[in-house]
Amino acid sequence: GRTDDRYGRYSRGGRGDRGSWRDSGGDRSSGGDVSSDGSSCDWPLGSGVNKNPVDDNTLFRIASMTKAITSTCIYQLIDRDILSLDTNLKVFFPEISDKKVIQGFDDNGDVILSDVSNDINIGHLLTHTSGFAYEIWNESIAKLVERGDLQSAFANNDEFLKAPLIFEPGTSWEYGIGIDWLGVLIEKISECSLQEYMHTNIFEPLEMANTSYDLDKSKHSRVVKVYGRSGDEYFEMPFEVPEKSSFYSGGGNLISSLDDYSKFLKIFLNSGKGSQEQILSESSISSMLSSLNEKLVMKKMLTQVPMLSNDVDFFPTSTKSWSPGFMVNHEDIMSGRPKNSSGWAGLFNSFFWIDPKNEIAALILMQMLPFLK
Repeated sequence: GRTDDRYGRYSRGGRGDRGSWRDSGGDRSSGGDVSSDGSSCDWPLGSGVNKNPVDDNTLFRIASMTKAITSTCIYQLIDRDILSLDTNLKVFFPEISDKKVIQGFDDNGDVILSDVSNDINIGHLLTHTSGFAYEIWNESIAKLVERGDLQSAFANNDEFLKAPLIFEPGTSWEYGIGIDWLGVLIEKISECSLQEYMHTNIFEPLEMANTSYDLDKSKHSRVVKVYGRSGDEYFEMPFEVPEKSSFYSGGGNLISSLDDYSKFLKIFLNSGKGSQEQILSESSISSMLSSLNEKLVMKKMLTQVPMLSNDVDFFPTSTKSWSPGFMVNHEDIMSGRPKNSSGWAGLFNSFFWIDPKNEIAALILMQMLPFLK
């Protein structure tokens, strides 16, 4: 592997409890090779201009990789018979019935809305088929934010949950803020903050001591700096680390480490078992790794904010849909990922995937914008 002084990256693959974890590092364009004998190999990678080595104590902003953890929390509530995939969100938030669907904009630039016919259920929210969208990849939502008619999802409060839908629930696919709605649902059911719920039910049982939304100031120096990329040039971008969040986003904002997130991924290779206790039932693990509706295929995500993301189209030669938690590829990928593997990513160019066929999970962590090339 090769290091780059301007940012840090680390990847890890593993075979659950059946084998050793395997580490790899690489250059800017590649995740690097994974050792074929299953042994552990460490490459210290650069962490910003000070050339601090990336190690097991290094912390990363994992952005939308938070979604998989929030989805796991929802499945814990399903295991406890509190929720099901068919539970309508309006049961807990009656105001969701007042949502409208965007039909377009008039000559004055004002949004044209219509009534919603279908109810939004938990399955829709988990699989991004609810009709909610992100301003980064949806032109209509971006226009509402630009006009000041809707709060940005990056404002660190929950006002963006007031967003209208862009299609009838259950009729199409669009990456969006549905998992944030699940975050506030978890808080309502558990009567505690999302961070507290995750700590008690996920982080503590899995011994994920370095994963949280809020971070004590004494740990801020362990967080990798974020770098912007323009051609072959890299520059540091100012991103604050919160000591105390005003809103815990189910869709993003967790800070974690290579070891911690690896522990989380391992439960999907081990039938829901952590090192200490059962986190999810085996049936829930199976459900989370299986597409909920293969007909509602994932679409290319066209950027509205090039500074943050390029267009997103993973494995364009393969059709993909969503399980209740992950992107699932419908065909074998030429680069080696088998059919029905699961995975996703974070805005700062972090990636993970779960390959049940070969009993491998892999993780790449970077802190760089824009997302993808």
